[in-house]
Amino acid sequence: MRIYKDIYQLKRVDNNDFPAIKELFWKVFKKKVTLKYLQNKYNTSHVGVKYICCIAYCDEIPVAFYGAIPQKFKNNNEEIYVAHACDSYTLPNHQRKGLHYELAKLAYEIMKEHDMKYVYAFHSENTYYSTKKLGWKEHEHLQRFHIKINTLPIGKVLNKLRWTNVYDVFFNQKVAAEAMEKLNLEHPEKFRLKFDHDFIQYKNSFKSHYCVQIGECVFWLKIQAIIHVGMFYAPSAEALQKALKMLRKKAFFLGITELLFQVDQHSTMATQLQTITQPKESWLVGYLDFDPQIDLKDFIFTYSDLDTF
Repeated sequence: MRIYKDIYQLKRVDNNDFPAIKELFWKVFKKKVTLKYLQNKYNTSHVGVKYICCIAYCDEIPVAFYGAIPQKFKNNNEEIYVAHACDSYTLPNHQRKGLHYELAKLAYEIMKEHDMKYVYAFHSENTYYSTKKLGWKEHEHLQRFHIKINTLPIGKVLNKLRWTNVYDVFFNQKVAAEAMEKLNLEHPEKFRLKFDHDFIQYKNSFKSHYCVQIGECVFWLKIQAIIHVGMFYAPSAEALQKALKMLRKKAFFLGITELLFQVDQHSTMATQLQTITQPKESWLVGYLDFDPQIDLKDFIFTYSDLDTF
């Protein structure tokens, strides 16, 4: 517990704080989120560390939150911890009092205690400016690829009605060993998020994800109004083109109007997608390094790294 400006209590989040985080989320965004969703999202015990978030109270009322999740990245030789900063919100009447800055600093201390090499985020306009005060650096933009499908927008209706469980009938959540191997095949010399059964189980604890195998190609995706592809493997651009024709047919039948890819511009996925459609600029990856030896050019980021994927 840390006292700030005599009236605020800043602390590391524990399991007892989630009702307060839920309350704060509602007050700031006027959106409902379940307690189970928050608990599962921040329960990263599968990587050996959990709750690197911080919360501020004023007279026992939650007023600000800084959320981050630990992730394991690996290459051929080693595994390391990094932190993904993903949520930050403050009650309007407690803004401009330095709470975001102080909570972030406290969270960074926790990250360093767990030997996390850096903290990163996929920037929105708001996070870009708020992190400047904290000394963050800029890496590169991801690329996004949109593949449109001319069909009735049934998927958007199902999403609005929260009937997305219907996709369980058409797609498989299980990722077979062969598919797992393929999804981990590219860029072994680079650090990538450790994609294994523990990570998949963690992600599926608060959102449904599916593994789609078409020929030699594998797609790991979620369906939320449209198909969001977190990562994929294709042995060649030609194989990807054929597989996407089949995936588009499935989407047409299900009333899904778009396939969305967000990929690292230096990845094989980007090179292959560029043979199909032109990319648009996506999020800027921002970061603050705790280890001077770290170079983000040695990392490959994917859409599935995102906290809400």
